[in-house]
Amino acid sequence: MKYLVCEICGGYYQLMDEESINDFDSCQCGGKLYIVEKKDEIEIQSPKITCKNCGKVVTVETAFCSACGQILIPAKEVLGTNRSETFKPIGILAGVTFILVSIVLLGLFV
Repeated sequence: MKYLVCEICGGYYQLMDEESINDFDSCQCGGKLYIVEKKDEIEIQSPKITCKNCGKVVTVETAFCSACGQILIPAKEVLGTNRSETFKPIGILAGVTFILVSIVLLGLFV
């Protein structure tokens, strides 16, 4: 049997004998569809994560949980560098610059 699989949400549909991929434009989520020959190939091509809020299993490429709307953060991003530590000096510099520019502008227009 052939299956249509969405590249975004990982949803799949079993094609009937008289149906072809040309009968379908896109998935309900807007993703492009591709054909898979066997059902067991579907899991390999769409890695999944579990929503921490509601427990729904969704694909890694999904930004929000389709059940509860929770923002999803794949494990590969969580294990990366901590952004707050990386940008801390830049944030302090930007804050000081903002204060100095504000003082100068207020001094000119008062």
